[in-house]
This record gives sequence, structure tokens and C-alpha cells, in this order.
Amino acid sequence: MEELLEKTVGDSKARYFAFLLLFMLSHGTAGIMCYLPVFIGYIPYTEWECKSEKCFSLLQNYTGDNATFFSRNTMCSNELLADQDFVWTPTHTSFAVDWGIYCGTETQKSSINSFYFVGAFVGLIGSSTLFDLLGRKKVTLGAGFLAVFSTLGMAFAQDLWTMLGLRIVQGLGVLVAITGRYVWIMEFTPLASRNIANVLLGVTWPMGTMVLILIAYLVNAWRTAVFVASGITFCLYCQLLFVPESARFFLQKQLDHKALKVLNKMARFYNNPPLRASCLPNQAGVQQKEDGLAKKLKDFLQYPVMLRRTIILMICWFLVSLFYYGLGFGWHKMGRNIYASQGFSCLSEMLACIVCFTLVGVVGRKKTQILAFMGIGVCFGVAMIDLNLSDTWQLSQIACLIAIIFIATEFLSVYLYTTELSPTSHRGMILSICSCTARIGSFAGPYLSHLFDYLSRRLVLGIFGGVGVLAALMTGFLLQDTSGLAIPETPADLQGRQKIQEDAEELECI
Repeated sequence: MEELLEKTVGDSKARYFAFLLLFMLSHGTAGIMCYLPVFIGYIPYTEWECKSEKCFSLLQNYTGDNATFFSRNTMCSNELLADQDFVWTPTHTSFAVDWGIYCGTETQKSSINSFYFVGAFVGLIGSSTLFDLLGRKKVTLGAGFLAVFSTLGMAFAQDLWTMLGLRIVQGLGVLVAITGRYVWIMEFTPLASRNIANVLLGVTWPMGTMVLILIAYLVNAWRTAVFVASGITFCLYCQLLFVPESARFFLQKQLDHKALKVLNKMARFYNNPPLRASCLPNQAGVQQKEDGLAKKLKDFLQYPVMLRRTIILMICWFLVSLFYYGLGFGWHKMGRNIYASQGFSCLSEMLACIVCFTLVGVVGRKKTQILAFMGIGVCFGVAMIDLNLSDTWQLSQIACLIAIIFIATEFLSVYLYTTELSPTSHRGMILSICSCTARIGSFAGPYLSHLFDYLSRRLVLGIFGGVGVLAALMTGFLLQDTSGLAIPETPADLQGRQKIQEDAEELECI
């Protein structure tokens, strides 16, 4: 199959990347929908004025700069009440202000962020076999449009509980669509282009977040911002309607005529000659057409190599999501300007794409994952040191900026690594299972900052750093490098995977 993909694409690299652009644009919608509540629910702790004598008395007795008086610390430590002791004066509206979410009720906003991953977990559990039964395209588009319309519904939410419900549905749609879209495009991608395709898909996430930052900055009303974001995501998903189903999926279903039709359609797009039916790999007797959930689960017991790798990958996915979303939903707290702070986070992720592309190309998939986890461990270890670099910056903040580069690098590499370690017959299920465990970490991520209220900061950072180092060691000793290896089609292929020879004989399929 790898040789067929190479033949289909041929020398038309520019057209391949034009095809990849369709997936890149829709992939960016995930960043928009995931971080939408960060902006439309922003709590403007620096944008308020005193109203009661209690507040004016505190201001009069304040010895510091008046600008620093108007802060979360002043508001919450003195139990100031909105509309009674102070009035909000934000330049942008927010559902947090509308619904009285601040100080003691601030965890309600964390719930809106976290419940997104509850929906994602439920969706990925439900879709774990659907990708391999119904196809990549149908499940991805169904989940994607579900996410778009649930996002639109958020513009009409009148209370916290409605927003929570819509956020659950949104998370279900977004994460199922991400998983399906990744499997879908990677099964169209030749081995030589897989690294760059993975990085280009990864860079669209922070680019989508950049678009969200621009929307939130230019649109003052939070409900209007939701309308704009929904319209953009809808348009970007519609273009996927014109992309064919994966040929690998049709081959696994023994629908050779459909697989050949897809391959020849892509060959025409790349301006290459059509393929003959004799070129298709013989799948007879390899994978039964009606494999169900029970059969797929039994395969994990029959092939312990697949089971062991899946468990290790699940742990890696959990950890990287815990770290990624722990910083992602709290990154804006590092500065007084939400747009600049979140923007710097996006720039760090874009830099991570360059780092990931370079490392994967130079040292391979396995060593990239090892280096990323080791980098995470070292950065959290450095962050334990109390050192003020200036009035604004501390060493811990710089260490976290560097840590997000390693975290994003691991986030990118683990998608590619999992795809190449998983057989085509079970790839949708394995990616869904791994993503499910990641959603547990994602759910806990937004609450990470609350640990510092109960435990020593050094203890928390030390635990995170130590876990990162353990994940690196586990990868090094228990997982196989996939660089230069053909993607396995069935679990039986995991035992004898061969390097793709650059001087392999030409296929006579044209």
C-alpha cells in the first residue's frame, strides 16, 4: 500500500500539499472551539470601579499604585460583591460577568472548560469502532457538524447549565472529528511526506487559536463573537465534503473496486496515470469484513505486542494532555493582557512544530518522544527554583514558556507515533482509546492551578517533572521506532515490519 500511495502522488508534491490544505483549514477549527470560553468567559479582574464606601475606604488606605489595587486579590480577599461594592467596566462583554462568575465561583468557569472533555471522552468511547466500521469520512463529518451547531447554540445560552450541556456536546464533536480527520489524512499520505503532514496539521491548531484571538479582540459582544466563530468553522468543515473516503479503509472492508476508484481519482488530481486492479494488495483472508467490537477486543489478547504498545501510548497521551491543557487554559493568567498572553502561547506552539519536524526528521519518532518528555521534566524541575528575573518575569514563567514547546512537540509526535504503531484494521479504535485517556488528563488539566492552593508549588512541579522523566524512560525501553517502516495493515504485521527500501523495484501498475 505504501508503494501505491507513492505511485499515486508521484512527483506532484505541490498538489499533495494543496490537498493537505483542505484538512489543515478544518483542523484549525479545533483551536477555535476548544478555547472559545477562555475569551467569551474572561473574568476582567482589572476592569472595575468602586461603588460602596467599603471599597472606597480600601482604595483610600491602599499604599500601592492605584492601578494595582484593581485586581483579583483586592476583590476576592476583601469579599467585594458585584453591583454592591463595585461595578464592572470591561471593554468586552463576558458570560462570566453576566452570570456572576468570579472569585468564589470561579471554579464554575473551570467546569465549563473541563466538561468539554467529558463530552470528548463519551464521544471517543462511542466512536472507537465506528471509524473502522462506517469509515473515516462519515464519522468525521458527522462529528464535525455536531460540534459546529453546538458552538452556535452557545450564543443563545442563558445560564451556566445550558452552557455546560452545549460544551459537552461540542467536546464530543470536536475530539471525534480530530481523531477521524487525522486517521483520514494520514492514510492518504506517503511515508516520505508523513512527518511534514503531521507538523502542518499541528501548526493549524495555534493558527486557529490566533484567529479566535483576533475575533475576540475585534468583537466586543461575546454572543456575536460566538456567531462569527461558528460561521468560520462551518465553512471550513464544508470543504471536507469533497474529499473521498480512505482507500485503506475500503481495502480493509474488501471493497477493492471502491479503493481503486479512490486511488485513481487521486491519481487524476495529481496528474498521474491511473492504476490497474492487479496493483491492489491481496486482503483476502487477512481481515474479515464484519469485524465487530468483540473481535477487535479479542485481537488485543491474541496479539500482546499491540496490547502492550496501546497501554504505553495511553499513558503518554494522558500525561501530555494533562500538561498541555493545564497550561493552555491558564496561560492567560501569566500576564495582564489576555490577548498577548494567549498569543505568546500560540507562538510557542508554532515553534514546537519546527522543533518536532526537525527532531522527527533527524532522530526519528521514538527519540523525539523521549527528548520531548525529558525536556518537560527538566523545565518543570527548573520552575521549582524561586528566582525573580525582573519586576515582571520570574524564572518559573520562563521555564513554563519553554515547557510548552516541549509539551506541544510531544503532542504532535505522539499522534504520528501512534498512527504508525497501529495497524490499519485497528487504527481508529486505538487512536480513539488513546484519545479517551487523554481526555481524562484534559479534564483534570484546567484544575491543575488549584493544586498550588493546597500543596507546595515545588512539590507539584517536582511530581510533574518526575512523571515526565518516567514517561521518557518508558518510551525508550518499551516502544519500537517506526522511522522508515511501512504502516502495518493488520495486527499480524506488527511482528515482521520491514524497512521500505529506497531502491525497491518499480510497481508495474500503470
